[in-house]
Amino acid sequence: MIKIGTRIDPGWLDRPQDLRFLKQIGVDVVDVTLDIFPGYKESGQLRRESVQAVVEVVDGAGLKIERANSTNAYSRAIFMGEPGAGEELDRLVANVALCGEYGFPVVGIQCFQAAQFGGFPRGVFEWVEGRGGYRHLKVDLRDALNRPAPDGAPTHEELWERTLEIFRATAPVAEAAGTRVAMHGNDPPVPSLYGVPQVLYDFAAFDRLFSEVPSPANGMTFCVGTRYESGEDVFEGIRRFGGQGKIFHVHFRNVRGTIPATGGYEEVIPDQGDLNMFQVVRALHDVGFEGAIDYDHIMELAGDEEGRAYIAFCVGQMHGFLQALEKKR
Repeated sequence: MIKIGTRIDPGWLDRPQDLRFLKQIGVDVVDVTLDIFPGYKESGQLRRESVQAVVEVVDGAGLKIERANSTNAYSRAIFMGEPGAGEELDRLVANVALCGEYGFPVVGIQCFQAAQFGGFPRGVFEWVEGRGGYRHLKVDLRDALNRPAPDGAPTHEELWERTLEIFRATAPVAEAAGTRVAMHGNDPPVPSLYGVPQVLYDFAAFDRLFSEVPSPANGMTFCVGTRYESGEDVFEGIRRFGGQGKIFHVHFRNVRGTIPATGGYEEVIPDQGDLNMFQVVRALHDVGFEGAIDYDHIMELAGDEEGRAYIAFCVGQMHGFLQALEKKR
């Protein structure tokens, strides 16, 4: 059975009533970044006592951590080939092992994002108003594509080798620890931004990752919005990677527009985008996906800075989708 999940940030731990609210509306699991665990921001390495404390709070609300996601800041040296890369990789491996020890089903590993290189001009991302005035993200990449590489940027092949190094180190540890590692892919999903390369932006890139590091613990977070933005067929991707058992986690967001067609896209509330999200759920169901569908980019609706109303809207819609699938079956 597909599980319903949502992203929470560290602030949720100080609001036990909000965690109970998630359980009350039917959320099964939560997605966190590793900075939810005290001490991680300072060192990039998890501390057992911090993980234990957070697990106790989440479990106390009747929830479980489904995916614990590393952050870009603590893999930059690896991707850039800078001093300290070996120590960063050692910490990443140790974090994967500890997450497995605590029974987290998925450990998210970030790929290199061009923005990590820095020096981008403003204007790619802006906030615009949608239905009833809610604010959502609009991305215009027309001026950011097909630029020459800046001095000092890593090459595509350097990024590939460093990405594979991460997975060759972490996948065996994850397998032994009883967890799995999942790469999200680039967002925005393009080969470069302002000339800075990216490597995990299309289905072919994931095929290469899985073929070069063949492990049952090596898979993907299938981000519906990102995959649609790329211009590739979301449903073909679900069939391809879901059929291989490589979809470990799903980010369930809808967008308008694709980069090949319009040079950008808008992230919108789930019923307003180009995709029929019920058809997406059905496609996941048809390939036997039983992980979590996760609302990862939480939007703010009127009078609700914490995102509770948006999550409740999405979760109610998802319950309707799952009930319709069950009735059809």
